[in-house]
Amino acid sequence: MYLRSLKLTDFAGVGSVDLPRFEPGLNVVVGDNEAGKSTLLTALRAAFFQKHRAGGEAVKMLAPYNRQARPEVVVEFDVDGTAYTLRKAFVQRPSADLSWPGGSLSGDAVEERLAEMFRFSHPGRGDSKLGEHQGAFGLLWVEQGRSTGGLDIGVGKDAVTASLEGEVGQILGGERGRSLVAATKALRDRFFTDTLRVAAASPIRVAEERLEALTTELTAKLALRADYDEKLDRLRRRRETLLSYERDEAIAKAEAAVEAAEAAARDAETLDRERGEAERELRHALAKRDGAAEILRQREKLVEASASASQAAEAIAASLDDLRAREAEERAQVTRLEARRAEAKAAADRAEAADEAIQLRAELSRKQEEVAKARKRIETAREIEEQLAELRRAASGAGLDQKALAAIEAAEQSRREAAIRLSVAAPKLRFAPSAGQAVLDATGEAVATEGAVDITGRTVFDLEGFGRIFIEPGADAGAVARDAATAEAAFAALLSRRGVPSLEEARRRVQAAEERRIATDTLKARLGAILPEGLPEATAALELREGEIAERRAAMGALAEGNGAAADPSDSRAARRVARALLEAADAELDAMRRRAAASAAKVATAEGEAGFRQTEAERLRREHLEAETKRSRAALAEDLAAAEVERTAKAVVLEQRERELAGVDPETVALTLQSKRRALVEIRRQVVALREEAAALEGELGGHGLTALGEDIDRMAGEVTVLERRLGRLRLEAEASKLLHGTLLTAQREAREHWLGPIKTQVAPYLRLIHPGTDIELDEATLEIRGLHRAGVEENFQRLSAGAREQVAVVTRIALAQVLKKGGHPATVILDDALVNTDEKRLERMHLVLQKAAAELQIIVLTCRERDFRGLGAPLFRI
Repeated sequence: MYLRSLKLTDFAGVGSVDLPRFEPGLNVVVGDNEAGKSTLLTALRAAFFQKHRAGGEAVKMLAPYNRQARPEVVVEFDVDGTAYTLRKAFVQRPSADLSWPGGSLSGDAVEERLAEMFRFSHPGRGDSKLGEHQGAFGLLWVEQGRSTGGLDIGVGKDAVTASLEGEVGQILGGERGRSLVAATKALRDRFFTDTLRVAAASPIRVAEERLEALTTELTAKLALRADYDEKLDRLRRRRETLLSYERDEAIAKAEAAVEAAEAAARDAETLDRERGEAERELRHALAKRDGAAEILRQREKLVEASASASQAAEAIAASLDDLRAREAEERAQVTRLEARRAEAKAAADRAEAADEAIQLRAELSRKQEEVAKARKRIETAREIEEQLAELRRAASGAGLDQKALAAIEAAEQSRREAAIRLSVAAPKLRFAPSAGQAVLDATGEAVATEGAVDITGRTVFDLEGFGRIFIEPGADAGAVARDAATAEAAFAALLSRRGVPSLEEARRRVQAAEERRIATDTLKARLGAILPEGLPEATAALELREGEIAERRAAMGALAEGNGAAADPSDSRAARRVARALLEAADAELDAMRRRAAASAAKVATAEGEAGFRQTEAERLRREHLEAETKRSRAALAEDLAAAEVERTAKAVVLEQRERELAGVDPETVALTLQSKRRALVEIRRQVVALREEAAALEGELGGHGLTALGEDIDRMAGEVTVLERRLGRLRLEAEASKLLHGTLLTAQREAREHWLGPIKTQVAPYLRLIHPGTDIELDEATLEIRGLHRAGVEENFQRLSAGAREQVAVVTRIALAQVLKKGGHPATVILDDALVNTDEKRLERMHLVLQKAAAELQIIVLTCRERDFRGLGAPLFRI
């Protein structure tokens, strides 16, 4: 088959196109973007594969845009040497006509003839789809954008398969072989999915789920029985442990040990106190000895200082006239410079006063902001103080604490334990009327017959149809009942005394008190974070800052009065800098002169003062020495030092003796022993309470277990598990056999298809050599899709190739399949719509050679918007 001409009228976006003379070989149709090239391929598909009477969105898309018209297409083509003319119109007055030399058809007969001629099928309803209904032309007519995604072969695989089987023979018995593979697949699919996972509806999965559910239920029942046995054993062990605590008098012994440890701790404290007193007396004696030694040292230093001062006073002699004359001259110079500096200072003060007003205003603004923030913090603090007062008022009405709650909980525990003992000790009576007879108690009320009745005292029942029955429980049951009543009364009395209706209410009140305490702590923490100095201090600080603001305002007012209207800040700053520079120069000169005058004065004063000082100091030291000797002589001071040393030695001996006595007691060991004994007493008491609570809880749990039919259920389910496991084993064996059979047939089929795919690889090879030398193509034997390339011994996945490489390989493979189809007697015209847009210039030249080589056997029509790329191809060009 090859197309001769194509004509469109009012078709989609094309008003009119006439392509009158396609060649049997290579043809190129050129047009700009949006000119209608892709519409030509759409028109050909509609002419051959779309029923003229069809409706739906696909057919509506064939109509012109934004106007009413009748889309029409006319195609001339040759098949097996016969020239045909096909006319179709859609949407409005749809029609179909097919004519050839010697015959013609119209209407639906045209559709049937085209389907028979081109070996495709029309859809039952809806639009004709590329991969489902258009046969080999879905493979050979490549729409824009499909060239890089592989072959997308669809139902075209059937046409290719038929052609190959006609060439190399049927594989595995042809249709019989495929039927055999399908049958083994159906057998395998009963058990597995396509990925060989166990299917959800598989008999294996159903049996496994039933076995899992049954095993889970059996495990739960076994665990229930084991739990009952474990709790029963634990109750026995807890009772034995409690009995051992009582026999050993563990609490009394622990209390005695604590008392003994406390007595030892008191003895150690006494020894430590005596050692401290001895240490203080030793420090006092040592200080007394050191004081006597220091007095003696000071007397000796006084003697030395007096002699030295007398020698210094005699050695000083200086001439003071020159020093005093120089000092007078420099003082006069200072006076002149001070007058000059006073003039500069007055000018600088005037300049600074003008600038100071601006700074005072800024300082006043900052302090006002600080005062506003302080007021806000004080307001928040006062709100917190009010909340704290409210919490204190709420706490004053609470009368319960943790100790009271513990007493109530202990009474509740005693009441609960008494009730449990009563429930265990009281006889249980069950009624089982044979014909629904009534049972009445002593008050005439009906007694329920579904459960058991606890008998805790003398009881009378009226049995309908029998008479009256009197029940007297044993003495133990009566005593237990009295204990239970006593515990109940004690619990109620304690609740009444504490003013709470229930244990839960008592817990709630204690919890509320704890929450108030936490809220109080939280508010105090917030108050400390907001005002760490305290509310009174913060208020005083606020008042102080407000006073500062008032002072700043007054100062700013005084400055304003002294300087008149505000001047330009930049001018005042410049004037201030100039005046300050002049003042600094005067200050520097005055300071230099003052330093010289001061140095001279200092020299005079030093010389005068040193002379007088030395003489005075010598006289003073002589008088001090005579007075000190008169009060107490150096010999007497030496005797005082010796007596203090004797006293220190005696106190040191006493301290050493006290430390030896304390070391023999070992206070740390005594403290650790007391701590350990106290912890032991607390732990023993806690253990006893915990054992009693656990025993009571276990008694309550064991009283509610019913294990009558548990053993029978376990035996029954164990038998069902055994039967299911055997059945599951047979099913798994059958499933593995089906999988092995199907896999074996597929392996044989795959080996045969290697020979079957040979014609395709033979057709592709010459074209691959032109674009990718040394490359072989790899096809999927089941789908015929491109899997990859073999280059230089390396297999490359098709999807990982570049867009250009995928495009080129897909085009040459389609050409090879077209040749296979042609040999099998199928129409095989190839149409490529912008199929080489990703190919570089060098590789495009190679693809031109591929197209020219293929055009020797096939008709190839290229639709493109790039005329320059195909100008040198040597094929006829058709422009639209």
